Amino acid sequence: MADYSNSKTWKGPTVHDIARLAGVGPATVDRVLNNREGVRERTRSRVLGALEKLRNERSDSDVPVQIRLFCDSGETFNAAMAAAAAEVNRSVAGVEVEGTYVTTSEVDPIALARQIEQDGSGADGAVIIAREHPAINRAIRKLRSIDIPVVCLTTDLPSSRRSVYIGNDQYAAGSVAALLIGNALPKERNNILIVMSVPFRCQQEREMGFRRVLRSDFPYLKIEERVISDDRPESTCEQLTRYFEANGHPAAIYNVAGANRGVAKALENAGKADETVFVGHELTNHSRGLLESRVMDYVISHDFANELASAARWIKDNLNGVTTEPSPSQILVHTRYNCGL
Repeated sequence: MADYSNSKTWKGPTVHDIARLAGVGPATVDRVLNNREGVRERTRSRVLGALEKLRNERSDSDVPVQIRLFCDSGETFNAAMAAAAAEVNRSVAGVEVEGTYVTTSEVDPIALARQIEQDGSGADGAVIIAREHPAINRAIRKLRSIDIPVVCLTTDLPSSRRSVYIGNDQYAAGSVAALLIGNALPKERNNILIVMSVPFRCQQEREMGFRRVLRSDFPYLKIEERVISDDRPESTCEQLTRYFEANGHPAAIYNVAGANRGVAKALENAGKADETVFVGHELTNHSRGLLESRVMDYVISHDFANELASAARWIKDNLNGVTTEPSPSQILVHTRYNCGL
């Protein structure tokens, strides 16, 4: 067995250095470096990413690029993005991501815009996940006016004059949702309910793609109306319960927003979870559980960590004079059979 901690010929970081950054034990690092079995592929990738980051940083004396991440979303998605930021900090050399996470149901967009402008101006670059709001657009324009590169992630803000957008083609994601629901329902007239929240552009684009495919491929399916939630599970459940009592139960629900747990709870309380096709977005621990329990049928998602890593690399390259136009990231469709995180 190679001793990476003490060998005089080993010039890289020690096993303990790698373990500390990767968030695993030294024994796991040793198994990976010696190519032994018994390590999950995701853990193996994390260890090798940490090794690469440490090697590159030891050969590069530059101070890491400081990136501020601002995320306006529900608690579950915020937690997923915090985990993605930790993954990027473990694996991407030459960058450090510091996150600010605000809950959509509680955020003051003007206060968030002020924080984006103030904190972002002290960073080398910014990554922003936020709703459409004039104050937020102005804050991004001010960062761009002082040459701070700004990447919009997951949901775009083209009016802000951001540097670039990285994420799914959300119009296509909504089209996928319509195809899944249309194929799951019988070829007869049925009603579909859409659940939305505050004006995130990604939600609006998902709805447009969804409606287009229903019109073209499944004209016998009709959207009843939209329920506007606040991305909180408890209040979303209460709101949908009132809707069901007043209007009956749709054949399918498409949740373009957050709070999948709230939709699921309302369906379970009404005894309709087994017969309602339920499609939502973002694979998290909660939505995975809903897939495994068969309350959700499909989750449309994307690789949070890979997208954030791409954004961090884009900012680093941009500061070095290299500018590219990223392609849309891959749209992922998860069922109970392929929902491992």
